[in-house]
Amino acid sequence: MAIIKVSTSVFSLIKTVERAIQKASQGDTILVAAGKYKEALTIEEDVSISAKIAEHALIEGIIIVPKGKRLLLENITLHPTSQIFVEGTLHLINCVVKGALSNVLLSLNEGNVVAEKCQFTGATDVAVVLLNKSRASFEDCYFESNEKSHLLIEDSTIELVNSELLKSNHAVWLKSNSDAVLEQVRIHHHTGTQIIVQDASTLHMQGCGLEHGEGNGIYASKQSKIHINGTVIQHHALPQLWIQNSQLHVTNSQVNYGNESGLMLRECAEATITNTSFSHHKIANVQLTLESLLNMTTCQIYSCQGVGVQLKDKSIANFNETVFADNVLPQLFLSEHSICSLKDTTIKDGKQVGIFVEKNASCSIVSSAITNQENTAITVIGAELFMLDSIIQHNKGNGVLTVNQANTTIEGCTFQQNDMPHIAGKDHANVSIANCELIGGKGIFMVDNCQLDLRESTIRNGTGVQVEVVGQTKASVFKTYISDGDSNGIKVMKDATMHITESHITAHKMPQIVVNDSSVIFKNSELLCGGRNGLIIENNAEAFIQDSFISNHLYPQIWIDLNSAVELSDTQLTEGHESDIYVQNNSTLHANNCIIQNDKFIFNVQAVNNSKINLTQTTVENSIGDKFYSENNSQITYTLDELN
Repeated sequence: MAIIKVSTSVFSLIKTVERAIQKASQGDTILVAAGKYKEALTIEEDVSISAKIAEHALIEGIIIVPKGKRLLLENITLHPTSQIFVEGTLHLINCVVKGALSNVLLSLNEGNVVAEKCQFTGATDVAVVLLNKSRASFEDCYFESNEKSHLLIEDSTIELVNSELLKSNHAVWLKSNSDAVLEQVRIHHHTGTQIIVQDASTLHMQGCGLEHGEGNGIYASKQSKIHINGTVIQHHALPQLWIQNSQLHVTNSQVNYGNESGLMLRECAEATITNTSFSHHKIANVQLTLESLLNMTTCQIYSCQGVGVQLKDKSIANFNETVFADNVLPQLFLSEHSICSLKDTTIKDGKQVGIFVEKNASCSIVSSAITNQENTAITVIGAELFMLDSIIQHNKGNGVLTVNQANTTIEGCTFQQNDMPHIAGKDHANVSIANCELIGGKGIFMVDNCQLDLRESTIRNGTGVQVEVVGQTKASVFKTYISDGDSNGIKVMKDATMHITESHITAHKMPQIVVNDSSVIFKNSELLCGGRNGLIIENNAEAFIQDSFISNHLYPQIWIDLNSAVELSDTQLTEGHESDIYVQNNSTLHANNCIIQNDKFIFNVQAVNNSKINLTQTTVENSIGDKFYSENNSQITYTLDELN
């Protein structure tokens, strides 16, 4: 292998690179002296062309590397007047390739390029084009001010390591089943989308920085695949990751400070994201639409001026061990038949609603916490909610607000210290609650044709009415403990109905159960130790009380008023501080097979103002005075087992 020296000096035997190539044999090295060489070079043998310092040796012209040929260029500055065309193999070391008259600096067609410590600048169109299964590797390279794109890869493969790309319209454009691997690459300040991935292409990014673009950070479409690890993506004018009908995998990364969204998934796009944060966007941190799919684990979604995560149009998202925090609009927004599940997830410190579910969407929450929202923790409108083993607390609105034919199922959850009712329903909402604990505040409020099924739960220490149903609402309470409230235990109002079975209601400062213009069935239950009445049945109300125990109230234990009626069966009333039964104003009571005992007030049973009481097979006991009192066209009739 020989060394062939080229110099423009008048004393040189070989003054052109072209002449040196013609004289070279396989494996020879051409050593180029400082100077400017205007050349049209076609490589005929595998050769090396090198200089001592790249800035001092300039080749201006055309270079062609035919198929099967190899060329090494080292320490050379290249000004191609037409693109450097490679069908064989080109190795560039410490070279500078600058645009001159060529719209493309380097073009590969089934070729191979390895570039180390090189610069590519000033192309009027594209710096490097790879076509037809070409391969290229760039390490420690620098791309700047190539007008349309630095890299255009079509049906080819490229690798970039420890490189920098800036100041073009696009940085990398992948088309037609291409594959790009970027490791420790910095991409920034492009006027359009920085990386475009199309037509079933694949992009791998490891330890990269993608910043300050005037379009998207990455745009992927047409069944492409994106793999991102350990990468920072920030400061883009359009959605930072726009994934359309493609797949995205992100781990250990940050997507922050975008003018619109952090991630947009569209048209059946799929994403799997782990250990990644999305924050400080103006519209949404994450958006899904048009039947897209997202799986997110151990991520953080926070500090968005808009929505934390938005799902629309039949999209599906699963969140595991993820934190939503400090988002201004709803932290999680579901709409239009979308489906979302959350497990071991925290939603905290929201500026408005924690979770908003509407338009036939469905949300499932398991072992999660929703706390410190400035508004309602969860709002469900015409949609579906299932919640299991979760905590809803310290929210300034409701814990759960369910409206407009919404269906809500809540099991094994704890609600406490919410400023408005823990669980509220309106306008044909259907709510099922089981094995839950509601502490403090107001427990449950349902209005306007709702359905409530409350089972095996505890409601205590309420500052307002603990359970209130209004306006043709139907409620069932089974094996539930309601106690220690500052107001009423239960209110049933305005043509509502409630069926209470095997439950325990105790220690409320106001009347424990109030039934107004409504109906109640109270069976196999206990009503104890009230600060006022046990039950108030008033204003055309009805009650059926059976197999129950009512005891120790400071005011009449059952108060019936204003055209109301009560059927009392197999029930014991005892230890009342005033009358056990007080009936007035055209009301009626029928008691069968009951025990009524009182040793603190002279009248067990009273009827006034055109009211009627009928006692059959009932025991009435009073140790200090009369058992009955009636006045003003009222009457008490009885067939007593025993009179004392």
